[in-house]
Amino acid sequence: MKPFLKIVDAGLKESFDDLEEALDGLSEDELNWRPTLDSNCVSWLVWHMARVEDNWVNIRLRQGESIWDTDSWAQRLGIEVQGNGWGQSAQEMRAMQPIDVPTAMEYYRAVRSGTTQYFEDEMQEADLEAVVKHPSGDSRLDWTYDKVLGHLLAEEAQHLGQVSYLRGMMRGLDK
Repeated sequence: MKPFLKIVDAGLKESFDDLEEALDGLSEDELNWRPTLDSNCVSWLVWHMARVEDNWVNIRLRQGESIWDTDSWAQRLGIEVQGNGWGQSAQEMRAMQPIDVPTAMEYYRAVRSGTTQYFEDEMQEADLEAVVKHPSGDSRLDWTYDKVLGHLLAEEAQHLGQVSYLRGMMRGLDK
């Protein structure tokens, strides 16, 4: 793997590993608890984090299909919602059926494995300057691959922080 991708992959792996630790021992009630009706729950965040990496890497960078679609994860999880949760209202989030976190983590493991494989076998340093066209067609929203990778690292870290904070709200510090 190219050195610059080792850094990105290491950051994504650390977020995933820390997520597994943050989930350890949480009950179904804790996984689905919301501090307010307008807040995310841990289970939604797990699903969203996996969907975000899958969409950015497989749809936007590789310009292919998502693992979500190719491996029928929507059916496995019984989720009918289109997209990855971006732009969902609190009401739409609450309307989703509870997400089975162990199955969502299986999906996330498949995504992580696919991302690592992409970094090892396909992506080149010259790709960093390539432009990812925004689906809306608005060129002001086009990003380069390096911006996508930086954003992906930041977004996954932010959501991991949310999961950890929710765990702390429910259990206290370091529990």
